[in-house]
Amino acid sequence: MSSYISLAALKQAASIDDTVDDALLSSVIFRASARVDSFLARWRVGYVGFASSSNSRTGVGSNTRVYDGTGNDTLFVDDFQSVAAVSVDTTSVSSNSWRLWPYNETPKRAIIYEAVTPDIIGRAPSHWARGTANIAVTGYAGLDHIPDDVQQTTLAVCLVYWRRYQQGEPEPVVSPDGTTGFLVQDPEVDGILASGLDGWIVPGVWGA
Repeated sequence: MSSYISLAALKQAASIDDTVDDALLSSVIFRASARVDSFLARWRVGYVGFASSSNSRTGVGSNTRVYDGTGNDTLFVDDFQSVAAVSVDTTSVSSNSWRLWPYNETPKRAIIYEAVTPDIIGRAPSHWARGTANIAVTGYAGLDHIPDDVQQTTLAVCLVYWRRYQQGEPEPVVSPDGTTGFLVQDPEVDGILASGLDGWIVPGVWGA
Protein backbone atom coordinates (compact mmCIF):
# COMPACT_ATOMS: atom_id res chain seq x y z
CA MET A 1 0.00 0.00 0.00
CA SER A 2 1.19 3.51 -0.79
CA SER A 3 2.17 5.70 2.15
CA TYR A 4 2.93 9.30 1.23
CA ILE A 5 3.04 10.80 4.73
CA SER A 6 4.54 9.47 7.95
CA LEU A 7 2.54 8.42 10.98
CA ALA A 8 4.53 10.91 13.06
CA ALA A 9 3.59 13.78 10.72
CA LEU A 10 -0.10 12.90 10.84
CA LYS A 11 -0.09 12.60 14.64
CA GLN A 12 1.62 15.96 14.98
CA ALA A 13 -0.89 17.63 12.65
CA ALA A 14 -3.80 16.02 14.50
CA SER A 15 -2.32 16.84 17.95
CA ILE A 16 -2.16 13.18 18.98
CA ASP A 17 0.53 12.22 21.49
CA ASP A 18 -0.35 8.62 22.35
CA THR A 19 -0.27 5.33 20.47
CA VAL A 20 -3.84 4.18 21.08
CA ASP A 21 -5.03 4.84 17.53
CA ASP A 22 -1.79 4.18 15.63
CA ALA A 23 -3.22 1.26 13.67
CA LEU A 24 -6.26 3.26 12.64
CA LEU A 25 -4.16 6.28 11.75
CA SER A 26 -1.94 4.10 9.60
CA SER A 27 -4.99 2.86 7.71
CA VAL A 28 -6.04 6.48 7.20
CA ILE A 29 -2.64 7.19 5.64
CA PHE A 30 -2.94 4.20 3.29
CA ARG A 31 -6.43 5.27 2.28
CA ALA A 32 -5.46 8.90 1.64
CA SER A 33 -2.36 7.84 -0.31
CA ALA A 34 -4.50 5.54 -2.44
CA ARG A 35 -6.78 8.48 -3.26
CA VAL A 36 -3.74 10.48 -4.38
CA ASP A 37 -2.67 7.59 -6.62
CA SER A 38 -6.17 7.25 -8.06
CA PHE A 39 -6.46 10.97 -8.74
CA LEU A 40 -3.10 11.17 -10.50
CA ALA A 41 -3.64 7.94 -12.43
CA ARG A 42 -6.78 9.54 -13.84
CA TRP A 43 -5.50 13.04 -14.52
CA ARG A 44 -1.82 12.58 -15.35
CA VAL A 45 -0.86 10.78 -18.56
CA GLY A 46 2.04 8.40 -17.87
CA TYR A 47 1.72 8.54 -14.09
CA VAL A 48 3.90 5.97 -12.34
CA GLY A 49 4.18 6.97 -8.69
CA PHE A 50 6.61 8.10 -6.01
CA ALA A 51 9.34 6.43 -3.94
CA SER A 52 9.26 2.67 -4.45
CA SER A 53 9.72 1.99 -0.71
CA SER A 54 6.54 3.96 0.01
CA ASN A 55 4.48 2.82 -2.94
CA SER A 56 2.20 -0.06 -3.80
CA ARG A 57 2.52 0.69 -7.51
CA THR A 58 5.04 -1.95 -8.58
CA GLY A 59 6.22 -0.01 -11.62
CA VAL A 60 8.02 2.57 -9.48
CA GLY A 61 11.80 2.15 -9.42
CA SER A 62 14.56 0.97 -11.73
CA ASN A 63 13.17 -1.05 -14.61
CA THR A 64 12.82 -1.27 -18.38
CA ARG A 65 9.66 -0.20 -20.21
CA VAL A 66 8.83 -0.69 -23.87
CA TYR A 67 7.09 1.69 -26.27
CA ASP A 68 5.93 1.81 -29.87
CA GLY A 69 8.25 3.68 -32.21
CA THR A 70 6.54 6.85 -33.46
CA GLY A 71 8.28 7.41 -36.78
CA ASN A 72 9.21 10.96 -35.70
CA ASP A 73 11.72 12.61 -33.37
CA THR A 74 9.54 12.59 -30.23
CA LEU A 75 8.84 9.53 -28.11
CA PHE A 76 6.38 10.09 -25.26
CA VAL A 77 7.08 7.89 -22.26
CA ASP A 78 5.79 7.38 -18.73
CA ASP A 79 7.19 9.49 -15.90
CA PHE A 80 10.93 8.89 -15.48
CA GLN A 81 13.24 10.50 -12.98
CA SER A 82 16.23 9.43 -15.06
CA VAL A 83 16.98 7.31 -18.12
CA ALA A 84 20.14 5.23 -18.36
CA ALA A 85 19.70 3.54 -21.74
CA VAL A 86 17.50 3.46 -24.83
CA SER A 87 17.46 0.77 -27.51
CA VAL A 88 15.61 0.35 -30.79
CA ASP A 89 14.98 -3.22 -31.94
CA THR A 90 17.52 -4.34 -29.29
CA THR A 91 20.21 -2.02 -30.70
CA SER A 92 21.50 0.52 -28.20
CA VAL A 93 21.10 4.19 -29.10
CA SER A 94 23.96 6.45 -27.99
CA SER A 95 23.05 8.89 -25.24
CA ASN A 96 24.51 11.59 -27.50
CA SER A 97 21.57 11.02 -29.84
CA TRP A 98 18.69 11.83 -27.52
CA ARG A 99 17.56 14.37 -24.93
CA LEU A 100 15.05 14.02 -22.12
CA TRP A 101 12.06 16.39 -22.00
CA PRO A 102 11.06 18.57 -20.22
CA TYR A 103 14.62 19.84 -20.14
CA ASN A 104 14.61 21.68 -16.83
CA GLU A 105 12.37 19.64 -14.56
CA THR A 106 11.48 16.12 -13.49
CA PRO A 107 9.85 13.76 -14.03
CA LYS A 108 10.76 13.45 -17.71
CA ARG A 109 7.90 12.62 -20.09
CA ALA A 110 9.47 12.38 -23.53
CA ILE A 111 12.70 11.51 -25.30
CA ILE A 112 13.69 13.75 -28.19
CA TYR A 113 15.86 12.20 -30.90
CA GLU A 114 18.83 14.44 -31.58
CA ALA A 115 21.21 12.53 -33.86
CA VAL A 116 24.65 14.07 -34.14
CA THR A 117 26.72 11.30 -35.74
CA PRO A 118 26.05 9.88 -39.25
CA ASP A 119 26.07 6.11 -39.63
CA ILE A 120 28.67 4.24 -41.68
CA ILE A 121 27.12 5.19 -45.01
CA GLY A 122 26.60 8.82 -44.15
CA ARG A 123 22.96 8.79 -43.06
CA ALA A 124 22.02 10.53 -39.82
CA PRO A 125 18.95 8.95 -38.19
CA SER A 126 16.67 11.64 -36.81
CA HIS A 127 13.61 9.75 -35.67
CA TRP A 128 12.43 6.79 -33.60
CA ALA A 129 11.87 3.90 -36.00
CA ARG A 130 8.21 3.07 -36.30
CA GLY A 131 7.26 -0.26 -34.76
CA THR A 132 5.33 -2.10 -32.08
CA ALA A 133 7.04 -2.35 -28.68
CA ASN A 134 10.36 -1.89 -30.48
CA ILE A 135 11.84 0.76 -28.19
CA ALA A 136 13.11 -0.15 -24.72
CA VAL A 137 13.78 2.54 -22.13
CA THR A 138 15.73 1.65 -18.98
CA GLY A 139 15.84 4.00 -16.01
CA TYR A 140 14.11 5.02 -12.79
CA ALA A 141 10.38 5.12 -13.51
CA GLY A 142 8.47 7.57 -11.36
CA LEU A 143 10.30 9.61 -8.73
CA ASP A 144 12.58 8.30 -5.99
CA HIS A 145 11.14 10.74 -3.44
CA ILE A 146 7.76 12.07 -2.40
CA PRO A 147 7.39 15.73 -3.47
CA ASP A 148 6.37 18.23 -0.81
CA ASP A 149 3.05 19.06 -2.46
CA VAL A 150 2.14 15.38 -2.61
CA GLN A 151 2.97 14.96 1.07
CA GLN A 152 0.96 18.01 2.10
CA THR A 153 -2.03 17.03 -0.01
CA THR A 154 -1.97 13.50 1.43
CA LEU A 155 -1.83 14.97 4.94
CA ALA A 156 -4.81 17.23 4.23
CA VAL A 157 -6.86 14.26 3.02
CA CYS A 158 -5.78 12.24 6.06
CA LEU A 159 -7.08 14.95 8.37
CA VAL A 160 -10.45 14.91 6.61
CA TYR A 161 -10.74 11.14 7.00
CA TRP A 162 -9.65 11.32 10.65
CA ARG A 163 -12.19 14.06 11.42
CA ARG A 164 -14.96 12.01 9.88
CA TYR A 165 -14.02 9.01 11.97
CA GLN A 166 -13.94 11.02 15.18
CA GLN A 167 -17.24 12.77 14.50
CA GLY A 168 -19.00 9.72 13.15
CA GLU A 169 -19.73 11.39 9.81
CA PRO A 170 -21.16 9.12 7.10
CA GLU A 171 -18.87 8.29 4.23
CA PRO A 172 -19.66 9.76 0.77
CA VAL A 173 -21.50 7.54 -1.69
CA VAL A 174 -19.25 5.80 -4.19
CA SER A 175 -20.27 6.44 -7.78
CA PRO A 176 -20.42 3.65 -10.39
CA ASP A 177 -17.00 4.76 -11.66
CA GLY A 178 -15.66 4.36 -8.14
CA THR A 179 -15.54 0.63 -8.66
CA THR A 180 -12.56 1.23 -10.96
CA GLY A 181 -10.74 3.07 -8.20
CA PHE A 182 -10.84 6.48 -9.84
CA LEU A 183 -13.93 8.53 -9.09
CA VAL A 184 -15.69 8.91 -5.77
CA GLN A 185 -18.44 11.45 -5.10
CA ASP A 186 -16.57 13.29 -2.39
CA PRO A 187 -16.46 17.03 -3.16
CA GLU A 188 -14.41 17.87 -0.07
CA VAL A 189 -11.60 15.44 -0.81
CA ASP A 190 -11.77 15.98 -4.56
CA GLY A 191 -11.36 19.72 -3.99
CA ILE A 192 -8.25 19.15 -1.86
CA LEU A 193 -6.75 16.87 -4.50
CA ALA A 194 -7.51 19.21 -7.40
CA SER A 195 -6.05 22.20 -5.56
CA GLY A 196 -3.04 20.53 -3.98
CA LEU A 197 -2.02 18.48 -7.02
CA ASP A 198 -2.84 21.03 -9.71
CA GLY A 199 0.76 21.09 -10.92
CA TRP A 200 0.69 17.35 -11.60
CA ILE A 201 -2.38 17.34 -13.82
CA VAL A 202 -1.37 16.47 -17.40
CA PRO A 203 -4.42 15.22 -19.32
CA GLY A 204 -2.52 15.23 -22.62
CA VAL A 205 1.04 14.40 -23.62
CA TRP A 206 1.98 18.04 -23.98
CA GLY A 207 0.10 19.12 -20.87
CA ALA A 208 -2.72 20.66 -22.92
